[in-house]
Amino acid sequence: MLALGASCMALLFTIRAKKTYFLDSVFFIIAANIGFILFLSDTASSDILNRSPNPYLDTIFITFTAISIGFASYLLKESGGKGGFTELTSFLKRLPKALLAFLSISIGWATATLIWRPFTVNNLMANGESIYYFSYDSWYILVSSLLLASFIALPVWAFYSQSRRVQDPKASSSIRLISICWACFGLITFFQQAFAGAFASLVKSFGIIADGALFVLVSFALREPTILSRIVTGGEMIFQAVSSSTEEDTVVLYNTESDRKRLVERFVEDGLATGQELIFYAIKSEVPFYRAILKGTTTDHSRQKSPQMMIQSIDFGIGQALSDLAVPPGFHRTKRELVDLGELSLDQCNLIISKVKSLDSLPGPRRRPRIWALNVEEAQSGTLEALREANPKARIRDLALQQDSFSKLLNAKHQALSKSRILLEYDPTSSYEDAVQKFAREFQANVEPIAIFTSMGSPMFRQFREQHNLRLFTFSAKTSTPSKVSEEHVLLPERDTSLLLDAVDKLLQANHGRLVGMVFDVFTDLILFQGFEKGYGVLSSVIEMSESESASTLVLVNFTALDERSLNGIRGLFRSQAKFDLGGFRMVRSESTGFSSFESKKPTLEDEGHGSEGRLSN
Repeated sequence: MLALGASCMALLFTIRAKKTYFLDSVFFIIAANIGFILFLSDTASSDILNRSPNPYLDTIFITFTAISIGFASYLLKESGGKGGFTELTSFLKRLPKALLAFLSISIGWATATLIWRPFTVNNLMANGESIYYFSYDSWYILVSSLLLASFIALPVWAFYSQSRRVQDPKASSSIRLISICWACFGLITFFQQAFAGAFASLVKSFGIIADGALFVLVSFALREPTILSRIVTGGEMIFQAVSSSTEEDTVVLYNTESDRKRLVERFVEDGLATGQELIFYAIKSEVPFYRAILKGTTTDHSRQKSPQMMIQSIDFGIGQALSDLAVPPGFHRTKRELVDLGELSLDQCNLIISKVKSLDSLPGPRRRPRIWALNVEEAQSGTLEALREANPKARIRDLALQQDSFSKLLNAKHQALSKSRILLEYDPTSSYEDAVQKFAREFQANVEPIAIFTSMGSPMFRQFREQHNLRLFTFSAKTSTPSKVSEEHVLLPERDTSLLLDAVDKLLQANHGRLVGMVFDVFTDLILFQGFEKGYGVLSSVIEMSESESASTLVLVNFTALDERSLNGIRGLFRSQAKFDLGGFRMVRSESTGFSSFESKKPTLEDEGHGSEGRLSN
């Protein structure tokens, strides 16, 4: 009864974990739990009624439990991160061969048991009570050992191996714990069959209590990891600006004051994480810069496991043509390339671009996305246009003018944004999106993660929905659980504050030790629909979490929609406050250390000089 109670409690906990990391795997974990509860119920009823357990029912329940565990393990392995009935049906249409093999062995074992009845019911008297147990034929023990071996080698091992590919440490630990519990299920069941005999009472008691405890551990492991955890951590380990997961090239514009070191470090980190070989093409004067970064990025331990990294000079000697270069860019089609054109002339850049384009058009494996770097201070007019024409879908990263695009509004540098919290009160009729755009571009230019929290259909959503290299969390009435629209866009249930806090927590965990930018355009709606106390509490929690990490928080509130009491309460949480109305952007209150109060006109790209878009249009 203790084991039965523990199993029912585990089932309740598992059902309540309806937003779990394990997606539709939970359905089959619940099925396995139910199968085990039915097995325990038959055992308990046999004790109460003083009769032998039904061997046929026990065989069916054990088979049902094992098959459910098999489906749960492989469904998680094959999952694409979305969940739902559609994913389950598509999985059933293309069952993995290993799962089919395990299903065949399980059904074969059950069929052989039900047809040939390789068991004998024995009655043992202990303290005046009858204890029923089964003895089995030797061939049945052998077949059962085959089932046990296949159970551990196929579904259990497949599930355990998933833990090494999951970046979230809590989810990884939970997967390992569940897989170990499942292996123990099989071992205990086999032990009960093979070594009962005179110790039937002790073996039976030990096995039932142990199985019940294992299901409690499984439910405990399902408690923490969530779908949101999987979505957020899936692509945050390596920042998308230099990630090999994109299919587009990136053009990086820099000057003598730009911090290129961070960009190259992220490029190397991506190569280390994905096991790809990296090649750097640079003019001779820039070669020491890249060597120093590679030496500092790859430690002695990582260098033993790291992919090969090469630095190739692309300097032109007097009268030297591109065809004379030993390894021109574009030659290594399956390797990641970073091409730094530096101070090369327009003619030399055109030669390289044309050669690369011709090599890319040759038949063969698809090339990796390439990064082009250009010194805009030294480059001749027309070089950027040539790069853009050769790579029309390439993304532009302007390190020259956007690394401090928002910080300039605060009369500060980008480093001052670390652990800052800024309140931006806006008039919805103004172009306040310009300030948020500068905030996002600054983090993108510094190769740091940026996340936007907004609502479906809002001006902020329309501003950022087509942009790359940022996380867009959109609250929508179209979903009841977190769902991934794309690698960079996540849908959350409308005004679900628990998932908002969960998303912030997972985002900060995934980028621990790095400066993270977060923009919140949801608290006006939250206060209007759920009350000031609720909105204030959630906002306080967000700020507390962000300050525990190196995060910069920009919170937007519509000052025309909230009363003065609510605004004053919100203002008390922020050290820096700004306002954006029809008169433009201005600081109202600033930190005493770092920011200076001043007023500015409505910010535009022209106020900061011509950005990358300006150069392209010119």
